[in-house]
Amino acid sequence: MNERRVIANAGSAAGAPDLDWSQVRETVRMLNLAIAQVSGSLVNGDESVTELTGSFTSMAGAIAEIREAIETTGTPVEGLENDVLATIDQKCEMLSDKVQSAIIAFQFYDRFTQNLSHVKESLDSLGNLIGDQSKLYNPVEWTRNQQEIRDRYSMPEEHEMFDMIMRGATIAEVLENFKNKKVEKEEVGEVELF
Repeated sequence: MNERRVIANAGSAAGAPDLDWSQVRETVRMLNLAIAQVSGSLVNGDESVTELTGSFTSMAGAIAEIREAIETTGTPVEGLENDVLATIDQKCEMLSDKVQSAIIAFQFYDRFTQNLSHVKESLDSLGNLIGDQSKLYNPVEWTRNQQEIRDRYSMPEEHEMFDMIMRGATIAEVLENFKNKKVEKEEVGEVELF
């Protein structure tokens, strides 16, 4: 069993402290709560997005088939006038644009879940570190832990946030920098797709 979880479950709690009470244990408990909340949110979100992604993929396929049928017909389909075909074609184009927008939104959601997964992993790693008395007061262990956390990041923005915080920037400064970079990307029309 993970030592951190043993420490978090052992001893008294802040609500009923005794001589065994520990602020480290309370911190680990709160980290475990944050990890559980993030994990639960990720599971719920993933299930919904997986279902939506499948639906939008099916719709995109159906739209493509309708448009192809209209284009290959070349002549009015029995009982349909050219203006009806043109209207169907326009509606297919509009639906195709909406589906494309939804797919881009899902890609941003994927990025969001990656970020949350990294937060969960970082909290878990921190909890393991502070829950282990042999590592808690060891600067080498803290440095190793921080490097392992940074190495898990896959997006440049995560690395930049991490580096700024490690250099002593405030949360407000980091978020302002993040916001400014986002505005800059939007101004030049840069959208990161993956």
